[in-house]
Amino acid sequence: MAPPSQRKRQRLADRPSNAQPVQSAQSSRSAQSARTAQSQASSQRTGSDTRYYDPDQDPEERRSVRRGLRDLGRELNDTRGELMQPGNDGILNIVEQANQFYAKVKQTADATLDSRILVNTADLTHKKATQLALGDTSAGIDVDEFVSKCVSFMRRGPNNATASANGTQGRRARPGRSQRDPDASDEDDGDAMNWDTLGRSACFPNNARPAVSGWLLGPLSVQKRTRQLTQRRAVERIDPTQAVAPREMAQDELGQQDSTNLTQICSEINKLLANNQSKRQEAAERELSSQTNLTPEKAQQIMDKYSVADDGGIPLFRFCINPKSFGQSVENLFYVSFLVRDGTVGVSTDSRDLPTLHAAAPFAPSEAQKKGVQKHQAVFSLDHDTWHEIIDVFKIKDSIIPHREEKEQETGTSWYA
Repeated sequence: MAPPSQRKRQRLADRPSNAQPVQSAQSSRSAQSARTAQSQASSQRTGSDTRYYDPDQDPEERRSVRRGLRDLGRELNDTRGELMQPGNDGILNIVEQANQFYAKVKQTADATLDSRILVNTADLTHKKATQLALGDTSAGIDVDEFVSKCVSFMRRGPNNATASANGTQGRRARPGRSQRDPDASDEDDGDAMNWDTLGRSACFPNNARPAVSGWLLGPLSVQKRTRQLTQRRAVERIDPTQAVAPREMAQDELGQQDSTNLTQICSEINKLLANNQSKRQEAAERELSSQTNLTPEKAQQIMDKYSVADDGGIPLFRFCINPKSFGQSVENLFYVSFLVRDGTVGVSTDSRDLPTLHAAAPFAPSEAQKKGVQKHQAVFSLDHDTWHEIIDVFKIKDSIIPHREEKEQETGTSWYA
């Protein structure tokens, strides 16, 4: 029989409560090791993707990134006028800050805030580049700002517009912001497309028409038309025996003379230009060669005396401007334009950037196409004041194109009279 102390130790060893702590401790250590292995496997499996997308991102870090992006977008919208100024590099600073925040963006919803900032920055950069390319745009307006101001004005409605015009009484009648519902939005105050209010406020105060009692329903002077009574007549029968043969018309009866033929006038002006260009250039060269100690001013006086430019052409104004008739000056420019179009006359500029005329030979269509000759159009306006100023500045006494005497046409002698 065992001693009492051994029997006691045996009973304590056989109790189930002594084996349970050892087993629970072993199961706890195995569960912890399993979670650690699973976490390591998950991190190894998704370690390369957490740089761009992490669904388990720290909430505090995500809130900080979203707060910074919202503040950056608000700063961009509030300082648009300052960022548009030349020499302001605030746009670059905003882009750099956005890049720093974007490095911490791991959610698609947060990426939309960054993309909105990028779009607004690109739009503002485009406007600033346009302003730098086109120069000062202080005379223009910003379309977006103008539309937003119009929408804000129309949203206030006709009541607020009338109240602002009536002064203190209107301001008393209009409830203040403190009396409104604090949760109400400003966008619900009125219709944003109330064009009637905008039209009455913008058009009527700036209307320059004289005041009348009402709208005009017709012209001021109305002449009442009288009805003309038609008289019935018997049908006139043509007698074949009284038929008249057509009569040949003479040249003078047609009312068309050779001096008024457009083609002939252009041909005469072309010949006149070629002859004057060669003769005047030879005369100017003879006088220039006979001069000693010739200065540029003296040479220019001699060329002006013979109406010759330093590029060998005839000055356009001395050739076409008629000091005796403004109408014939316009006609001469009209005739010369036809010659330039046909290629028989060329237009150039001298050392003083004044237009000159040169006799030329037109290219054949195939040769012009091979050389890439292109036609250019220019509009030359001439009014009565400019005509007088050209005559005074260039001291034009007579035009190279001779003055054409005005002929009175007798009515009743031509076939169309």
